[in-house]
Amino acid sequence: MEHHQVIAFLTLAEELHFGRAADRLFLTQPTLSRTIRSLEHELGTALFERSSRSVRLTPAGSALRAPAQALRRSHDQAVASVVEAAAGLSGTVTLAYTGATSYRFSARVTALVAERYPGVTLELVRTSVAAEGLNHVLDHSVDAVLGRWDSVPAGISIRPLAEEGFVIAVPAGHRLASRASITFGEVHGEPFIALPEHPRAVLRERFCELAERYGVFPSVAHSAPDSWTALALVREGLGITLTLTSVRDNAMVPGVEFIPVNDALAPAWLSLVWLTRYTNSALISVLRCAESAAQELLERRSRT
Repeated sequence: MEHHQVIAFLTLAEELHFGRAADRLFLTQPTLSRTIRSLEHELGTALFERSSRSVRLTPAGSALRAPAQALRRSHDQAVASVVEAAAGLSGTVTLAYTGATSYRFSARVTALVAERYPGVTLELVRTSVAAEGLNHVLDHSVDAVLGRWDSVPAGISIRPLAEEGFVIAVPAGHRLASRASITFGEVHGEPFIALPEHPRAVLRERFCELAERYGVFPSVAHSAPDSWTALALVREGLGITLTLTSVRDNAMVPGVEFIPVNDALAPAWLSLVWLTRYTNSALISVLRCAESAAQELLERRSRT
């Protein structure tokens, strides 16, 4: 049983939908189907029951799930052991960061790398959206990316660093500006400033989740390419926007108020992603510095 077969099986077992599983794996549905059929042929039994309406695990598939998860953990642990064994004391690492909210964090990582690993050169690259950054990792344009993803495809390692919540940004003097917190249902009728739709865009996904939960589908008054532009439009009274607590903490935009969203939502995580089978041994030094920067941020938040 090969690693890509294990990942394909576990992803399909989680999604129980070939289309969604293929999207997560950045594969076509026929490619995923061939991978599953090859695994079933190798094992001599069907792992999924397929119909035009549903996909279900067979008893054999259910039995395989725990061993497959153990194989994936063993693979990840083996990769982690190799990473830890590499000294990574010299070389150049290209680190991309997505969104203006990550610039301070990436700057702190750069400072720690310079302090602790003077032989390592860290080159920073800004990307507009998380999906673009992930593609840069996959095509080897960069070594790692700071951004926000709920999931990543096979072959990508991810390390969550800093938890982030959600807030509504409104112009000063807005009817909601004095509120200590708000539910998304209370913004019915308000024009929204929206960010572009991109695959795996966490902020957009939470926006759609809240809209569906309340049956509130706000009219999009304007589209902004990034959070900073969205806040500038909010300041001008052109609408309100759903954004991250990190935007609130980093933004220097007078005339904009931020109201915590009092809805049960999975948090966003600022994470570092890189190719699991990376070849740049200096990357481990950057990862350690990123973890230290995250710990500093956590301690700073606990004091405020």
